[in-house]
Amino acid sequence: MTQRPVRVRIAPSPTGHCHVGTARTALYNLLFARQRGGTFILRIDDTDARRSTQESETGVLEGLAWLGLAWDEGPNVGGPFGPYRQSERLDTYGAASQRLLDEGRAYYCFCTKEEGVPDSPTIGPHVDPCASIPADVAKLRAQHEPAAIRMRVPAREFRFVDLLRGEITQDMALLSDRIIMKADGLPTYSFATAVDEQHMQISHVLRSAEHISNTFIQLAVYDALGWTPPEFAHFSLLLNPDGSKISKRAGAVYIGEFRDQGMLPEAVLNHVALAGWNPGTEQEIFSLAELQQAFSIERGAIANAVFDHQKLHWMNGVYIRALDRDDLARRVVPFLERAGLPAAAAAERDFAHFAAQVGLVQEGLKTLVEAPDALEFFFRTPPPAIGVELLQTNKFAKKHTLAEIGAAFDDIVPGLAALTDAGWSSAAIEAVLNAELEKLGWKKGELLMAIRIAVAGREATPSVFHTLESLGRDATLSRVRATRELLP
Repeated sequence: MTQRPVRVRIAPSPTGHCHVGTARTALYNLLFARQRGGTFILRIDDTDARRSTQESETGVLEGLAWLGLAWDEGPNVGGPFGPYRQSERLDTYGAASQRLLDEGRAYYCFCTKEEGVPDSPTIGPHVDPCASIPADVAKLRAQHEPAAIRMRVPAREFRFVDLLRGEITQDMALLSDRIIMKADGLPTYSFATAVDEQHMQISHVLRSAEHISNTFIQLAVYDALGWTPPEFAHFSLLLNPDGSKISKRAGAVYIGEFRDQGMLPEAVLNHVALAGWNPGTEQEIFSLAELQQAFSIERGAIANAVFDHQKLHWMNGVYIRALDRDDLARRVVPFLERAGLPAAAAAERDFAHFAAQVGLVQEGLKTLVEAPDALEFFFRTPPPAIGVELLQTNKFAKKHTLAEIGAAFDDIVPGLAALTDAGWSSAAIEAVLNAELEKLGWKKGELLMAIRIAVAGREATPSVFHTLESLGRDATLSRVRATRELLP
């Protein structure tokens, strides 16, 4: 590897939201820089003026920040090699292209899109008719006619050693001369990228395999300008489980979508890290600090990697269960509020009690978006009629007639009502219900299911004793009595 100070970059185009592929590339660059005491740079490649938007740039910045990926230099933090938006660096590209014109390594091209030669890595070569126009004549014409600038591609073999894939070669004689500046004065992608890497002193370019073909055009730019290129590593493509490109949207692909679906940033980052990199061990759960210790370029994948949404959901559940209860409580508040539940007020009024309720459902959550359904009955009294309907159909409760359940409630209510607010605890509630079980001769699960349905309007809740304790004495008695009134 190069002995230059390590400087790496992520250079997204603000033409859409922050994609998981962008997040993965950013993560690998960050880990590489942190391991080597280097610098991680965010550059916005926004020279596609027609498609670039401020909204998309904001989405990229917010998405990467949400994942916890902090850059050292960038458009919102500054740095010694700015500006960090390509749209603000046009003079730099103009100077570099003018130098190539002056040295005869580039020429003006006056062809329309239909008349010109293909400007893609497609095997050629194609001869541009403008290549033979005398330089002085072309310069005069360019003052009056729209003109692109094409770089002469040398007819020889170019090669580079990919840090993942080994030596890769390309016979440049098979390619056409390349447009480096369009007629509208904006640079093409590969030219602007190469110029920026040089001026920002980028030491390593770590990116997706789809850019391998671009690398050779960029090497031609370095060669023409007499610059030393950075080192390159190209990671595997990121695909859906069916093998399609992840941009085909077989599920969420944007970081903002994962956030809205209740994924934790730690889980998304962990899953992204493993989608194209193998730690060489059985470990699957990694913090960012652990990734920094374990990551290595050499263990990056060459074969296409799959972004497995099911695996992400599993991993997200692991992270949720591992969260500190108070931390989880704070994270679920926005999702509860979005569902119309007054969680913010509840948390402000008695955060310890609110967090305890969240803790009761923590084990069963796989995403934060599931929290409103799991916690709703704490905030809203279910209609008693729903409880009666469930009591008629539930496999445990329907072993007894509605009249028998009503009679059981008649016996239970006085015992529960005898408890004071101060004495209202899961242990005291359990004692009352156990005493009732001895009288009834029911199975414990049958009685607990009947009570669960009466107070929560559902067949699944956390422990009944802890649920009633958290719900409170008055609410519990009120709900049981309301259900009892509808029973024979």
